[in-house]
Formats: sequence, C-alpha cells, structure tokens
Amino acid sequence: MSTEHWESVCRRYKQLYAGAISDILDKNGYRNQALPFSIRPFTNENRVAGPAFTGQGYPCADALNNDTESRLSMLEAIEPGTVSVWACGGSTECAHWGEMMSMAASQRGCTGAVIDGGVRDLDFVNRMGYPVFARFQSAASSIGRWAIREWQVTIRIGNTVIHPGDFVFGDTDGVVIVPRALTLEVLQAAEDIYKREGGMREELRRGVSVKDAYARYGSL
Repeated sequence: MSTEHWESVCRRYKQLYAGAISDILDKNGYRNQALPFSIRPFTNENRVAGPAFTGQGYPCADALNNDTESRLSMLEAIEPGTVSVWACGGSTECAHWGEMMSMAASQRGCTGAVIDGGVRDLDFVNRMGYPVFARFQSAASSIGRWAIREWQVTIRIGNTVIHPGDFVFGDTDGVVIVPRALTLEVLQAAEDIYKREGGMREELRRGVSVKDAYARYGSL
C-alpha cells in the first residue's frame, strides 16, 4: 500500500474497537490474535493502529552490558507509520520503554508502542501524547538488565505470533494483531459490525425488544 493508503486504513481502524476486530478474526479461525490481558494502555493516549515494527530483546546478567549501538541502529530502521511491538524475553526487572524511546521513535514516524514488558517516564510520555501499551511500570533502566537483539523479525507475545507488517490495533480493551494479508478484509468486516451494532443500539434506545432488534440486524 502507498503511504496515503496506509494512513487512510489507520484512520478507519481508529473508528472501531478491539472487540469487533477480535470477533472477526475469531470467526475466520484466527483465535490467538488478542495479546495477553496484562498488556494495556499506560498512557492517556490509549488508541493505536498501524503496521508492526517488531523487536526482540532478552535479559542480560552483565551489569556492564550496554546495547546503545543496537538501540540506535534499531531506531534508524523504523519506518514511518508503524507501531513498535517488542517481545522482551520474559524480562521483568526493568522498564523497556520510556520517554527517550518514545521521543526517538516518534521522530522516526512511529505512531505508538506495544511492549511485552515495562514502561517508565509516564508523565513525560503523556505530555507527548504518545500511546504506549505495556505489562507493568518500572523505574529501573534496562541498561545492564536487558538488551535489544533483533528487529523486524517474527516475534511471539503470549500465544500470538507477530510478523513485521502485521496490523496492530489497541484501545482500552487491549491489543489485537491482524495478519497483514487480512488487514483490509478484517477492516471492512469490522466496519460492518460497527454499523450494525450502532443500528441495534438505536433500536434498543427507542424501546424495541432485543429479539426484534436482533432479528433486524442479524448476528453480530
């Protein structure tokens, strides 16, 4: 897709919600696309949509280990419009994302982050209006505790396998990963659900019975 097309797709996804997208994937046999419930928005800006820029890191035992060179190379590789998605190798001793990463990634055009790990500097990140989804907060630096190893590789978070370019959608209910080849198909189907649910809500507000409203708008 062209940049303009991706921007349009992202805008359309942001009108939807994670539940509708997850339901469509379930109905098509993709039942492991919702990330673990512990990954949630930690920032005031709590919606994100875009193709995945994936990364993989692991805990390290050497307090002198410094992955700055890898980090800088990774940031240079970020493509505009993407969402940074990181598998952290089970690391729980530090923050894997914070203000500086948000600022640097944002300057590269990255529109948000989904971290299977920790986040810090939230006051500063919130001032940026930058969306970050994570598992926990931690004040500890990742230097000497965790190291970036690879990016733009296939990763796994929970039961979900994520390839570079798969579509990422997150809101207050969590994060859903749409296989890249299904991005438009799922978008169109979720838009249909959204429209029909809107009609059903309006009918119920007017006092129409659930049975009659369901008969008119069909299975949701």
